Amino acid sequence: MMADDFFTDFGETLHQAAKEFTAKTDSFFESQKMRNKINGEQRQIDQCLKDVGNIIYNKFVEGEPLHEDVAALCEEITEHKMAIAKMREEMARKRGEKVCAACGASLPREARFCLQCGAECEEEPEEEVVEDPEPAPEEKEDPFEKEEG
Repeated sequence: MMADDFFTDFGETLHQAAKEFTAKTDSFFESQKMRNKINGEQRQIDQCLKDVGNIIYNKFVEGEPLHEDVAALCEEITEHKMAIAKMREEMARKRGEKVCAACGASLPREARFCLQCGAECEEEPEEEVVEDPEPAPEEKEDPFEKEEG
């Protein structure tokens, strides 16, 4: 009979542990679902902020007057965009390519139209390799030559 009590108690302990484990697992999954929903909402907020920023920046580009703090940030964005464009052009040049002025895509140097956006691309002049002319031989002064005077 003692063995029956042992197994009964053991069975109840296992049953209770399983219930607690299930409750904790359910709680974990519910928390994870809620974190995912929160992250989804945060992504929506981030996208809205990005959209607001783009609207304001486009107004800046179009010449609309903005608050000086906002205008300063827009000017900084423009500087960063110009730096990126220069770096992309340099990268393309090193690869023997060119960059589309409309969308910034890298293109083969001979492309007449952008493969990404279809914009017409200007012909880039071939870079001329200019050899340094030979320097004129410097006249050497004769240390023994006396000045006339």
